[in-house]
Formats: sequence, C-alpha cells, structure tokens
Amino acid sequence: MKNQRPLMRGYQEDEARDFILSRLDPKAYRSLRDQLSQLIAEFIIYDLHFMRVTGVLDENGEQGDNEYDDDEAFEFIYDAWLSDHPDQDDEEMTVAALLNEYMDLQYAFLQAHGLTDM
Repeated sequence: MKNQRPLMRGYQEDEARDFILSRLDPKAYRSLRDQLSQLIAEFIIYDLHFMRVTGVLDENGEQGDNEYDDDEAFEFIYDAWLSDHPDQDDEEMTVAALLNEYMDLQYAFLQAHGLTDM
C-alpha cells in the first residue's frame, strides 16, 4: 500500500503498519495470519478517517480542535470493518481482539515518532 493520503503530518502508513505487525504475536491471530498486514492497513485507514471526521485532525493533517476518544475510535473502526466485511462473521471476535491490540500499538507508534502532541 502506498502512502497516497497525507492525513497526518509526519505519519507514514507503511511505517506504522510495519511497526505494529512486528510487535504482534502471530500465534494469537493464527486464523488471520494471511490477512494481518491487510487488516492493520485497513485499521489505519479507518482510524485516520475517524480522526478527520471527528476533528482530531484538520483538513491539512494538523492537530484539530477535538481530542481523540479511544472508545469512540474503536467502535468507529470496528463498525467500518464489519460493514466492509459482512462475510467474515466467524472472525469477528478475533478481529476485535486484533483491533484492541492495534489501538495500543498505534499509540506506541505515534509516541515513538513524536506525533501524540501534534
């Protein structure tokens, strides 16, 4: 996946995806092994979209007026994934667990790159 959407200044989707994937325990997501990279890439897209629509980021990728709400973000991302993948009912709980871990690792990535206090 190419970084074609400058959604957050200084944020590189490919770097974030690789950072997150390198810290996941693949055994915990054995049933999703072949989809992990794509799932994380989708979570990132949904997450950045959430930040834009809720005003966490402005149209220039700068810090917006609103604070990031982890619970709302989780629900937004999970609902978006469910909507885009209605045929994956049997993996919903595993995807939810992966999303929960993604949230922590995405924050760790943002902190590591000085992007939490944009």
